[in-house]
Parts: sequence; structure tokens; C-alpha cells
Amino acid sequence: MKFVTFDTAGVLKSRLILGVNDIPEDAVEVDESLWMRITQELDGVWKQGYDGVISKDPFPALQHPEYTSEEVEALRLRAYGNPITGSDRFFAQAQRMETMGEPGWEVIRANGVRRFNEIQQEFPWVASAAEATE
Repeated sequence: MKFVTFDTAGVLKSRLILGVNDIPEDAVEVDESLWMRITQELDGVWKQGYDGVISKDPFPALQHPEYTSEEVEALRLRAYGNPITGSDRFFAQAQRMETMGEPGWEVIRANGVRRFNEIQQEFPWVASAAEATE
């Protein structure tokens, strides 16, 4: 037997299984079909209405912010230079390795190119900015 509990606003608080968890008095038993949906569908918030019906409110669609070309360039430059996740660190390491005659610098440079391209995808040009640069 499977149960769920809800907070005072009616939002899903916990999922419980008889024999594994202590089942509080306010827990609601759910059938296998609803249990699977509650545990697998993570694209919304599960709630219990005043009428006792359990349903899912979908998350709102995310809107990507519109940046100016200057803002996109600034975001990219910061991302390229990030010492942990940026691409510049790969290029600096590859250049040092090549200058010192160390093997494997080509792989490091390729990682830098890959990360550079990922950053450009993370911060794409807006249509008007892309048209202005062509």
C-alpha cells in the first residue's frame, strides 16, 4: 500500500510505503497508477484540491531573457574566462604544453574548442544582434 501526504497549502509533501515508512493519520492512500505518475512525472507540482482530488499543476514554460548584443558578449567573455568551467583555461594549458614540448596538447586544445562552442550555444545571439553582425 502506498500513501502521500500534503502540506497545509495542499502541495505534495511526502511519498510513503506501508512497511517501509511510518504512515501518519493524514496520509492519503493512492493506487499503483497514480503512485507511478507521482513518482515519475516531474514536470509539475502535485497538489490535493479542497475536494480531495489529486492533480498535477504543470510548471510554467521558461522564457529565455532577451539580451542585447553587448550583454551577450559580456556573458560570453565571463564564461570563457571562468577558471573552472571556461574555455580559456584549456587554450592556456594547451599553449603552455605545446611551447614546452609536452605531449597531448592537441587534446586539451580540442577540449577548449568544444567548451568555447558550448558557451556560444548557452548565450546565443538574439536575432536582431545576429543580423546586425552579418
